[in-house]
Amino acid sequence: MGIILNRSMLRLVKAFWEIALRRRSPAQLPASRTLLALVAAAAAALEVLGAFLPPSDGDRLGTRILLAVGLPLAFAWAVLALARHSHRFLQTAIALLGVAVLAELALYPLSTLLDMAGPDRAISLPLGLSLLAGLAWYALACANIWSAALETGVGVGAAISVGYLLLSMALERQLLPSG
Repeated sequence: MGIILNRSMLRLVKAFWEIALRRRSPAQLPASRTLLALVAAAAAALEVLGAFLPPSDGDRLGTRILLAVGLPLAFAWAVLALARHSHRFLQTAIALLGVAVLAELALYPLSTLLDMAGPDRAISLPLGLSLLAGLAWYALACANIWSAALETGVGVGAAISVGYLLLSMALERQLLPSG
């Protein structure tokens, strides 16, 4: 049972990676509420782990989880409903959260290292550039998901992706204390 579960998890991680690289479409994921719940739980678990990384003090963990899981789900539902593609919600939401989990696995440690190094250290520049590159990759991966889900060009997907990132950052700044 454990080997089957591990293989399934590896296939799922590989699927998210391939979606992020535009080798696969979210439509190739199963439209499963159980899978959405598992990916949402993984995203929430990363927020819990991230609360223990500096500079965070674990304050407002519920708000952090809501922003990491609830906001992308609500945003995806709203965009897909407006575009009359609600039938694609499960697969799109699974893809968005799965790619977010992959991105956070890289971005959390980079952000923590950058905070620990401080702005005046030589290592801060490559860490900051790596963090910026990771954020750009994440935005492009989400743009690809949106363009596939809405059957539009990557420009529309990029506009939705950037719009979501700006909304997310604005809400984070408003609702969470500045570390």
